[in-house]
Amino acid sequence: MTTVTSNDIQELKDLLSAMRQENREQMISLREETREQMTSLREDTREQMTSLREETREQMTSLREETREQMTSLREDTRKQMDTLKEDNRQQIETLREENNKQFINLHKEITEVKIITAKIEGTIQSQAVLTQKIPDLIEKVGKLKNWKQIAIVAITAFTSTTITWFIRGGNLKP
Repeated sequence: MTTVTSNDIQELKDLLSAMRQENREQMISLREETREQMTSLREDTREQMTSLREETREQMTSLREETREQMTSLREDTRKQMDTLKEDNRQQIETLREENNKQFINLHKEITEVKIITAKIEGTIQSQAVLTQKIPDLIEKVGKLKNWKQIAIVAITAFTSTTITWFIRGGNLKP
């Protein structure tokens, strides 16, 4: 067996101390490297985030502009369509007004014609009213005649007197 001396223990202590020191240095070095890597990663992440923010802002601005242009275009198209529809409606209304005016004028003409015809009919009725008032007298006189011979004599007499009157006037029917 081997004996362990205090020098050996001391060497072991020194070796352990050196290893601890080395481990500490490695740990400190690893910490520093980790810190540097973390700082580098943070910087990279910040730069990427800033870049992404800028890209997003640019995309949003571009989308806003496109949306505004589309909205403006749609508004203009809608205005044009509305103007076209308004003009079509105006033309249809004007056409309908003209047709109605023509129909009213035609109706007015027809009403005027009906009034004229009615006035003529009323004039004829009034002029024949005198004749219709004489019909009962004539019927009464014809009823007094007892036979057709008497009626024929009256008709021949009336025709003869009319012919003679016509010749006296000079063959003219004017009064």
